[in-house]
Amino acid sequence: MNELDLIRSFRTDVPPPSGAATARAERAWRRAPQPRRPRWAPRAAIGGAVAAAAVAALLVLPGSDGGRLGPADARAAETLRRAAAVEAGAPARPLRPGEYWYIRRKTAWQVGGEVPGRVVHEVREDWVGVDGSRRWRTRRVGPSRGPSSDHSVDATPRPPFHVGDEAVTYEQLLALPRDPAELYERLRRAAVECECGNSVDEETFVIVGDLLRDNPIPADLRASLLRSAALIPGIELVERVRDVAGRTGVGVTYEGSRTRTLVFDPATYELLAEKDGIGGAADVESAIVGSKTELP
Repeated sequence: MNELDLIRSFRTDVPPPSGAATARAERAWRRAPQPRRPRWAPRAAIGGAVAAAAVAALLVLPGSDGGRLGPADARAAETLRRAAAVEAGAPARPLRPGEYWYIRRKTAWQVGGEVPGRVVHEVREDWVGVDGSRRWRTRRVGPSRGPSSDHSVDATPRPPFHVGDEAVTYEQLLALPRDPAELYERLRRAAVECECGNSVDEETFVIVGDLLRDNPIPADLRASLLRSAALIPGIELVERVRDVAGRTGVGVTYEGSRTRTLVFDPATYELLAEKDGIGGAADVESAIVGSKTELP
């Protein structure tokens, strides 16, 4: 065999890229990734060069194994499983028609505009109904102190909840699998279909945080979400992190286009907050109430 034939034989030993990998590479070159924003913050334009975004997307490009780039951090996974075992702060049962899930939070988010980099602190209250009816009231606190706002919307004809970019009804939300592995695959599929963020693993972690934040889901589903998050490759443990309410906890994070961290009480493993960069939302109080004006 001459040298040219030898080189050709090497090439035949390399399997071709999967259809999924080829499709993702093409999408990466055609458009810049769209980072997810926290739903408590105003929408902001995210700049970036298309070529640089394409290179970044290719660096995290899932392979033919479906994108599992490495094992999850064992300590981070164990923290999530402990939190699932003692899940607190959620309704013990699904909401009934006419009831609302009330939750009060301290939030922080960064604004641009005239004062780039300014951080706004608020106390926010939400009343969430199963039919899409909702009320939210905010009051600025701290250096950004300002007028409060109060908004209310009635039931919507469209499904009011989301799994990734898929709109779902409350019944469909409650029907999510309780088996962690099955739920993980369901959320991962939603991340693939969303085509958001810089990688499927990052977006799967974002979807978990979005579902936990202010959806009126019972404790058993919240526990399953935490156990499914323990299966996400690339999660890491943060030994010490402070939430926007000033509480110190232990965090589980995913270092992606934007660092998203779930913060837990270091003693009880109760989910305290979610952080996104320097902003985030810290849970203070929650309960099932009978109307959009009732307080616990």
